[in-house]
Amino acid sequence: MIQNICHLMASREHGDLEKHVADLSRWQAHHSGARVSVIGHPRFQTTLDEAVRFIPLNTDRNRHHPNLTWRLANQIRAGAFQLVHGHGSKSAQLLAAVQQYTDTLQIITRHNVRHPRDKLASAFDARIAISRAAVANSRLNWHIIPNGVDAATIPSPAAKYMNRPPQILVVARLVKVECLDRLLQAMQLLPDTQLTVIGDGPEKENLQKTAEALQLVQRVQIAGNLAPERRRALMRSADLLISCSHADGSWYTAVEALLQGCPVLSGPIGDIGDYLPADYLLHSTEPSHMAERLDQILENRARLQTDFEPVFARATRELTLEHMAKETWRVYADLVERQAERQSDVSVMPTDTNPRRQSASVLLSPRD
Repeated sequence: MIQNICHLMASREHGDLEKHVADLSRWQAHHSGARVSVIGHPRFQTTLDEAVRFIPLNTDRNRHHPNLTWRLANQIRAGAFQLVHGHGSKSAQLLAAVQQYTDTLQIITRHNVRHPRDKLASAFDARIAISRAAVANSRLNWHIIPNGVDAATIPSPAAKYMNRPPQILVVARLVKVECLDRLLQAMQLLPDTQLTVIGDGPEKENLQKTAEALQLVQRVQIAGNLAPERRRALMRSADLLISCSHADGSWYTAVEALLQGCPVLSGPIGDIGDYLPADYLLHSTEPSHMAERLDQILENRARLQTDFEPVFARATRELTLEHMAKETWRVYADLVERQAERQSDVSVMPTDTNPRRQSASVLLSPRD
C-alpha cells in the first residue's frame, strides 16, 4: 500500500511542468489517501494545494553543488518516502546523484524531447513521458501518460449558432512564438470570420497595432486574460480554437478546448496528431496556409461537430486530470508491489544488502 510519496521539481519557471506537478500532487493529496510532499524552490510553494506538504530546497544551485545533493539526500531520508517522483532533466540529475545515499524508489517524467537522455534515464526504477513524441528518440521503455486537464466542469454539448459569422478563438500567451501576427494576416483573407484572442503578454500592443493597420478591429478582439469560467464559456460557444504555435505549452489549451466541446485546429504539439482528424492539423504558419485551412473548415460548420464527436468522447476518457493521475498511480502501485515481492524473495537468501543493487536488473525494465 502506498502511504508516503514525494515529488521533486528543480525548474526555474512557472510553466507546463510546474502546472503538471501542482495538478498531480493536488489530485493525489485529495484522492489517494497517501501523504504527498513536494520538494522544490520556495517560489513554488504558493502554486501548490494546501493539502500538499511542501519541503523547500534551493534548487537554483548548480546540480553539482555538494550542499544541494547533501540536503536533498537528507530530505528524502528524513521523509521516509516510499518513492520519489522527479520531473524534468535537473530533477533526474539530482535524483541520480543521491541514489548512493538513499534506497527510495525513484521515478522520472520526461517533459520534453531531449532530456533526460537515455544514459541518465536508464538509472531509474520507472519512467513516464507526457507524449510519444517526447521519447521518439529513446530506446528505453516508457509509460506514456499525457498531461490531463481538470474535468470537473465538462459541459453538455453546446449548441452552435450557424446563422452568425464564424467565430474562432485563440488562448495563448501573447509572445512571438505563438505566431499571432501571421494569424492576423490570415484574417485578412477571411472577411466573414471573427477572432477573439484570450491572453496577455509582451506582444499585446504590437498585435493591437497590427490589427488596426490591417483594418481588422471590427472583427478581431484582443480580450486579455479572462477568468477560467469566462474562458470556458467562450470555448463552448466558438466554432473553432486555433493554436498556431508549435510550443508544448499549447497542449493544455487544446485539451481544455476539447473537453469544453470546442473543435481544434492545431500545429504539431505533443501527441495532438493522435487525437485530431488529419484535416485539423496545421503544417505551416504561413498566413495563406492558415487562411486556406480555416476557410475549408468553416465553410461547413455542421461537419465540424460531426468530425469531433468521437474526439470529444476520447478526450473525456483519456485527457482528464483524473485519468492522468490514476495512470500515474498505477505505475507507482506496480513498482511498489514488485519491490515488496523482491524484498520477500531476498529475505530468504543472503545477498548484497543494498536494495538498489539487489534489484537493478528488474528495476530497469518497467512494465511497457
